[in-house]
Amino acid sequence: MSDNNLPYNNRIIFYGECIDTKDPLGLGRIRAILKSENTADREKSFNESKKISVDDLWTTKDPFVIRPLLPVFINTVPKKNEYVHLIYSNIDDKSNKDKFYIGGVFSSLTTLENEPYESSVGNSNLGVRNKENKKLRNHKNGEEFDANNKGVYSLPEDISIDGRGSADIVVKDNTVLLRAGKYNSVPKPNVYPIANNTRAFLQLSKFDQKTQYGTPETLYKFTFKHKSIKLLVEYNVINPDNTANSYTGSVNIYTLKPNEKTNTKNFDNLSDVEGEKSLLKIFSFTAEPKENVVKLINSILDGVSNGLIPKLNDIAPSVNPVGPLQLDKGLSFPYYFRPQPSLFNILNSQTSSTASKIFIGNLMMGVAAVSTDATPGYGLVYDESKKQSVPFTPEKNVVIPQEKIKLNNTSSLLGGDYVYLLSHKSVKKSTGKIDLKDTLYGIGENVISDEIEPKTSSSVRGEELVELLNLIVQFLITHVHPYHGMQPNPQSLNGVTADKLLEELRNANEKILNKYIRIN
Repeated sequence: MSDNNLPYNNRIIFYGECIDTKDPLGLGRIRAILKSENTADREKSFNESKKISVDDLWTTKDPFVIRPLLPVFINTVPKKNEYVHLIYSNIDDKSNKDKFYIGGVFSSLTTLENEPYESSVGNSNLGVRNKENKKLRNHKNGEEFDANNKGVYSLPEDISIDGRGSADIVVKDNTVLLRAGKYNSVPKPNVYPIANNTRAFLQLSKFDQKTQYGTPETLYKFTFKHKSIKLLVEYNVINPDNTANSYTGSVNIYTLKPNEKTNTKNFDNLSDVEGEKSLLKIFSFTAEPKENVVKLINSILDGVSNGLIPKLNDIAPSVNPVGPLQLDKGLSFPYYFRPQPSLFNILNSQTSSTASKIFIGNLMMGVAAVSTDATPGYGLVYDESKKQSVPFTPEKNVVIPQEKIKLNNTSSLLGGDYVYLLSHKSVKKSTGKIDLKDTLYGIGENVISDEIEPKTSSSVRGEELVELLNLIVQFLITHVHPYHGMQPNPQSLNGVTADKLLEELRNANEKILNKYIRIN
């Protein structure tokens, strides 16, 4: 229920509107009219304010002069037509001279430039019909709606003095920030400005720790170029334990489905791909000696690599089919070859005969896609060059070890697009002393461009200057002359050349001088 109709003597603070701020005494006083709930009283107050003669304005005869409740050391005078809180020492005598105001009442942070009375009462009982303003922070978790304005406005836990524009002073627990240009655009009602990272600022901070950096370490990360295996070549001998050197078996070629199981990253000589392979071709042989079996398998591997498996009856007369078999080289790589897992497992079986194990071991020792392959009987053929491993790309990564140590230390940071460091006692001989007349309340851009800029010089980057000086000294102490009286050789004994010196001098304007930080 609204309290708009409650008697005045139940109230402490009254609504007021500022009508004048030009206090001749400069004490922060204003002239304000009472904006009571009673329409007749409100009109009477406003009309009477116009009846005051010019000579009586701001005098003891002016009943509309209101003093600030805050001390004169804090200047927060409202603008004309803005809302103020009015406080009377005697609410039954509003003509009494002991009346005070507290200003700075707004309905939104986007209206700090100047908000009329009718708008600023939006959060009071008089503003129940005003449209609700857009929130800066989500009322559920306190976070800003838009990350673009993060840092523009002070946080509740900090203390700040905010200007009407883009300047403020923020006092944190261990940091003081003095900022100007914290946003670029001019705020509009219910449109929050975007933060400006290139603002001008002065920061004074005390830290409880300091980060120390060690010697940089170079590490390499290898990125492997894994692919899905296209073909699988498996060979098998069904009678590995015979003593007549007469072996029967087959060489099978399969196509593989592209998935994680058949990827070069996961595939090996024992991978189970029963559900992932489709038979492409079988080359069977009967009663062939071991040397023919080895030649047959290697010829098939060579044919897969070259895209054409030749006729094989010259190698193993019993082979079927004889061939040839044409393969698309682009669809063959990478491929993998191995004995069938059942054959390979015989080597690890305790029940297998010694003769079987010897034969399989010798067979695998002879099988290779590349003659220099040291892997017995199985392996990967990655591409047409018969690369036997997955290629990789090394990525160089320089890691600098860091350690945070407990240490009380303070830092002062000054930043801006342009930084000018001025001394009243310093004079640049070529241009004369900087004239800062009429700049006590602030230096305008025209003074910077016309007076400060031409009478200051670029600052010097110390390390880069030492680097140039060291280069010059090295050239001077190690240069030689062909003969007495002749100019020195263009290159000194330590490799420094005259051309290198001239190049560094030409680059000095950008490399050594910093034109954005200037001193007089």
